[in-house]
Amino acid sequence: MATKTKRILPVDIQDFQKIRERGFVYVDKTARIYERLTGSGKAFFLLAITLLTAAMITAGCGGSATKVVMAPGYKKHFAINATIGVSIIDNAPQAIYYGDLKKSLGHPSNDTTVSADTLVWRYFRELLVKHLLGEVDVKEAFVAETDRDYLVTKEAVATVDESVTLEIPDLGTKIKFDGDKDASLVLFLDKIRIGTETDPYYQERAKQGFYAGIPRKLVFLAAFVLWDNRELKIISYGRVKTITPIFREEATSENWDEVARDFVRAAFEKTGFRKRDDMGKM
Repeated sequence: MATKTKRILPVDIQDFQKIRERGFVYVDKTARIYERLTGSGKAFFLLAITLLTAAMITAGCGGSATKVVMAPGYKKHFAINATIGVSIIDNAPQAIYYGDLKKSLGHPSNDTTVSADTLVWRYFRELLVKHLLGEVDVKEAFVAETDRDYLVTKEAVATVDESVTLEIPDLGTKIKFDGDKDASLVLFLDKIRIGTETDPYYQERAKQGFYAGIPRKLVFLAAFVLWDNRELKIISYGRVKTITPIFREEATSENWDEVARDFVRAAFEKTGFRKRDDMGKM
């Protein structure tokens, strides 16, 4: 008798490539939709469409909680051995984790000297540098303080979830880092939130020390400005939210790694700085 393999539903996953590659359950109706839209010559109003089908049709598009704005007329300025510096504008990045954070991060449970915010952000900074080097066409990436003594222009960004205001350096500003570090590109991060996003029931159960068994989501949310520190002008700015579902009792290192990588991909997708393989694919 043949054995049946259980497959997992793609809860909160809107990336069709991930759904296919990881063996999640899905029903592919794109061929049928294409046939109906192109074969009859009639106009159709898509009143009801499933989230998964929408994700399959618009694969590669950012979610409604993410918005990236490119500077008008921007063209990538190629440079050999480019370096990217990350400047954290947010003085207090927010870390909210419902569950056992130290167990999730693999941190010694008896260490009480480090706050949750510090613990998460220290861990996440390492992941950001790792994925900037892995996903973006630069030779070096670092996080450092910058001289904030420059004029800015405030720009509003609205997503389905919220509206935020970003501070963009005025045209012609040279960004200087502490320690005489120099960077071809500067990534400013502000209004940062890292951790779990779930419903109030799990939050209450987690506070009581219970594992509720409700699917949770690990989230990284940040406003960003990408600055060209050679031509001294804006490249892009926006608000990026990346999510990965948590299927185990606690978020794993793979979950933390994934939200960091997806953030870098989303922020740099339109810039032309994403690395490509030998086949020209990102």
